[in-house]
Amino acid sequence: MKISKMVKKLNALFDNHQRERQRQRKELKAALRKLRHKQHELDDVLAECHEPTARQELEEKISILAAQRRKGLELLRELNDSPAPEDKPATDV
Repeated sequence: MKISKMVKKLNALFDNHQRERQRQRKELKAALRKLRHKQHELDDVLAECHEPTARQELEEKISILAAQRRKGLELLRELNDSPAPEDKPATDV
């Protein structure tokens, strides 16, 4: 293993902020996976449903899940794209 790669791994190990972001990404991915699964289940139920009021309720639930997933994906992209803040010592002038 090259030294630069080893240094990056060590920095990641000791950087609390980076570990916290990684934990947030992992939890967010799990939540998005559950939302997607629930949305697919409701889509299947909607395909078999013929009652208008029940269909409307299912469509509303599906649209809510879709909006939640969209917001979650935006947040995940922000977490993936945002650089880790550099810890710079404060200088007194």
